[in-house]
Amino acid sequence: MKKVLVIHYSQTGQLSGLLDSIVRPLEEAGIQVDRLALRPVTPYPFPWTRLTFFNAFPESVGRDPIPLQPFEIPPDGPYDLVILGYTIWFLNPSIPFNSFLKHPDAAAYITDRPVLTVIGVRNMWVMAQEYTRRAVASLGGRMVGHITVVDRSNNLVSVITIIRWMFWGKRDPFFIFPAAGIRQEDVDASSRFGRTIAKHVETGTIDRVQPDLLREGAIKIKPSLLMLEKRALFIFPKYRAYILGKVHKDPASRLRRVKVFSVVLTVGVFILGPLTNLTTALVSLVKRRELQEEVERLSKYG
Repeated sequence: MKKVLVIHYSQTGQLSGLLDSIVRPLEEAGIQVDRLALRPVTPYPFPWTRLTFFNAFPESVGRDPIPLQPFEIPPDGPYDLVILGYTIWFLNPSIPFNSFLKHPDAAAYITDRPVLTVIGVRNMWVMAQEYTRRAVASLGGRMVGHITVVDRSNNLVSVITIIRWMFWGKRDPFFIFPAAGIRQEDVDASSRFGRTIAKHVETGTIDRVQPDLLREGAIKIKPSLLMLEKRALFIFPKYRAYILGKVHKDPASRLRRVKVFSVVLTVGVFILGPLTNLTTALVSLVKRRELQEEVERLSKYG
């Protein structure tokens, strides 16, 4: 019997639902699917408070690991494919998922195995995936494919709906706004990826799965968002340095500076964001060929 291992961390349950949709065709095809849910020793709150949410910024940007509970599934399989599912926190893999990548036992689950990654995200994810791709390679894994499913709402609309969901736990539509997060129809439609993966697992051709996934729409990179993501990643380490700048002398300074940062970032998203989006879009038009070549490179796996 063919076997697939799914390793993931899902705080809200959205990613778990997405992964269920993707692996359901595998199970229907008779492939055994084992699930390893990552659990922090100290769980993150949900809904978040404003302070706890922004206080996770320094460790997210610094990719600092935290202790995880013992893994409930042994690594010895043998597995024909490992699926890594994760979400994005401040343009980086979530802290619990990144903690797995840096865990001393991670290599036992990854080494010499084909790996496929799945992201459920609001919009920007490309550089986090590049980091994950390098991490998988350093653990001895063989990256064969990737799927990203995004929130279809525009940037400012999705900011409003996601804040309401993250801070108040309300995901339903309200006023003129849609439900927060990835549309349920997009989650359900992701089963098409599972059918493609199942075919390649059954025939032993998983190393050639990515071209078929691309034809199914597994990766859609917007050049303007890619540029915006790179700009933010250039700035984020500076904010991290500011928040942690005086912690060794004054531990209470961290929360004071987190409060300042939470205001600065929110103002930046709603006031400076539209202007930045416009300038980024104009630059992307000038550098269209260069960006298109980068998009094609970032879409290739295996």
